[in-house]
Amino acid sequence: MKKTFLFFFALALGLASCTNNSSNDSTQKEKTKTDSTSITYDVYANPRFGFSIMYPTSLSPQPEPENGDGRVFSNGKDEEISVYASHNVLDQSIEDLYQECQGSIDGTVTYADQKDNWFVVSGTNSEGKILYRKTILHDDVEYTVSVTYPKDKKQQYDEIVKKVAESFNVGLEVTIQED
Repeated sequence: MKKTFLFFFALALGLASCTNNSSNDSTQKEKTKTDSTSITYDVYANPRFGFSIMYPTSLSPQPEPENGDGRVFSNGKDEEISVYASHNVLDQSIEDLYQECQGSIDGTVTYADQKDNWFVVSGTNSEGKILYRKTILHDDVEYTVSVTYPKDKKQQYDEIVKKVAESFNVGLEVTIQED
């Protein structure tokens, strides 16, 4: 039995200069200049829930969980990006999820915004690290990306968080054809 995965990406970031890697995940690379440093990004695509995101290659992908709901990218110390999806089994509204997220922050919320089908919450956790979380509710699935990093890397991560958030695409069409 032959399975073919076709991914249709709607990355609005103009990845014309990207190159493809062959792996289980659809991966593309892009370089971005931040001040005097150059940051290279890969793209992680999740076939189970149909989402993709760019992450800096300075963070290593951790093993994907058996249920295939997402991925963690980490430097092994104090920087981490986590992206995952789950079914909205409690049938919560985006407003409910937004309030729940704000209430779960163990620290100080410094920015929070909620729109039609998404919200963003950021602040400082009890360990003094900066955190950023974006959740999108689409077709009764909660898609979430969270970024945690030390305060002393705020300038570098301001650009990374912007790139990650802008590249977060959900509801990608994933077609499985069986022969």
